Amino acid sequence: MANTCTDCGRKEPQIIADAKTLGLLEEFQSGIYTCCQISEWADEQSRCWFEATQLDGGRVDDLTGKAGIAEAETVLVPVRLRRPQVPWHRNPDNPA
Repeated sequence: MANTCTDCGRKEPQIIADAKTLGLLEEFQSGIYTCCQISEWADEQSRCWFEATQLDGGRVDDLTGKAGIAEAETVLVPVRLRRPQVPWHRNPDNPA
């Protein structure tokens, strides 16, 4: 069984996953941050993401009003796709 912190209650694999997600794995492994700090920051980030998704899930009418949607105009923008040039399709007279 993995080691469990007596303070934050997280198991080692959970802390490592949280540290990777936060981009702080090296700092955690070198002892700069404790598992309790990492778990607190991961929980905070998770709460923020949850709140943001709840706000994004709100009705569009509540945010912009119906008049803004009815007057919206569709705009088509041309997109040029860039294809990588294959080496064997270059000039056969100039191999370089």
